[in-house]
Amino acid sequence: MGALKGQAATLQVEMVCLDELVAEDDRYRKLDRLVDWSFVREVAAPYYAEDVGRPSIDPIVLVKLMVAGALEGIGSTRELLRQASVRLDLRRFLGYGLSERLPVHQTLSHAHTRRFVDAALFERLFRRSLELCKQHGLVEGTHISIDGFHAEADAALASLRASLALVAAPEAEAGGDADSGQGSAPEPAGQLALDGQAAGSRASEQRPALTLAEPRSGPTPKRRSSNRTSVSVTDPEAKLRGKPGQRPHLVHRGQVAVDRKRRVIVACRGEQADGFEGDAVEPLLDRARFACPELASVGADSGFAAERVWRAAERRRLTAFIPPQPTMLPNAGEEPTTEAQRQALAARARCKSPAGIAAHRQRMADAEGVIGELKNQGTADRAQRRGTPHFHVQLLLNCAAVNCKRLADHAPRAQSGVAAAPQATQTQLPAAAASATNMQQPAAAADRSRWLAALLAAAPRVWDHAISLN
Repeated sequence: MGALKGQAATLQVEMVCLDELVAEDDRYRKLDRLVDWSFVREVAAPYYAEDVGRPSIDPIVLVKLMVAGALEGIGSTRELLRQASVRLDLRRFLGYGLSERLPVHQTLSHAHTRRFVDAALFERLFRRSLELCKQHGLVEGTHISIDGFHAEADAALASLRASLALVAAPEAEAGGDADSGQGSAPEPAGQLALDGQAAGSRASEQRPALTLAEPRSGPTPKRRSSNRTSVSVTDPEAKLRGKPGQRPHLVHRGQVAVDRKRRVIVACRGEQADGFEGDAVEPLLDRARFACPELASVGADSGFAAERVWRAAERRRLTAFIPPQPTMLPNAGEEPTTEAQRQALAARARCKSPAGIAAHRQRMADAEGVIGELKNQGTADRAQRRGTPHFHVQLLLNCAAVNCKRLADHAPRAQSGVAAAPQATQTQLPAAAASATNMQQPAAAADRSRWLAALLAAAPRVWDHAISLN
């Protein structure tokens, strides 16, 4: 047996470097090499007032915390900050030392729900992650797969209440006591008089009589709720959805468009879970076309099939591999009688071609795989906050985290520990950042003397270490 190890070694005061305690192939270290986070301060500048109040937390720290929560699948703000306080890789990623105190959870929640609620910052974050994936060759850009999913809303079924609306009263019958010479519209049945004059003018009008219903016989009918008759008082934008044989839930709906090369998300959309989900195809195609100008085809399942969806893809000169539903096709042996049936037959012929079969397999692997990743490894399985705008922000954050994961795992030269920023990006960096980058890789320099001269000419760097002298 070896010597007994106690807790004495943990009480010693040592001078350590946090950067040396994090592995070289750590995912967050790679993200720091690949991503220039300075754009966060530029976008977040309008949300802060100058020379007013106390010094605020760096917005880059807040955004990095949110991205880390989406990468780790931590939906709780308190748990995220607890993990960041004890993990060395997250502390290095945030730029905090071993003895520095991290922001409190109220600051992060306020930034997520109040300060950055208009989604402009998160839209820029998602577009920036997509641009970096394109710069490193992770986006093919000619074919995308579209699919949707439902996320549990932050509302319970017990919050459902009947949705009542005022119904206009029927017109007075001819020859009745009501004055028919005025020709005015009928008053709503549920309108109340706001002043005495209005009440006195309708005092002589005939009011609807209430009668008791006949006694009911037979079994008590089951109560059934639907989006037409019920609304949640805690989250009115959450909608009832459920599969046959399963209990319905209050959910929001998310749509994603995925590239086929490295499963990079090129467009996303958070919306209410009512209506036809194919209505999101057109805005998704516009966003994907903006990111991928060479887009030529799109694949989706039969839930997106509709004549207007096929026409929308045709107007954009895209080949839509979206199979029709059986009810859209004419009967066997009959000719199509409408334009919708002709479009459905053409769509079925496209989906049965070798390219359509390949698009179907690509959609199952890419779109459904990314949705499983968003829900199982990220935080998109449940809405963290109420309202469709908040869910859209949450979806943007999760999609940006997925793209950052692709960037760290598949970017060229990232696996070897060398900075993977392309040459065009390196020329845009300031001189101090370029010199610091050259200092991090002295072994790659061919001439030792030139490297030493550059090291001596670089600006001095100050290192702060917390030392206990007890």
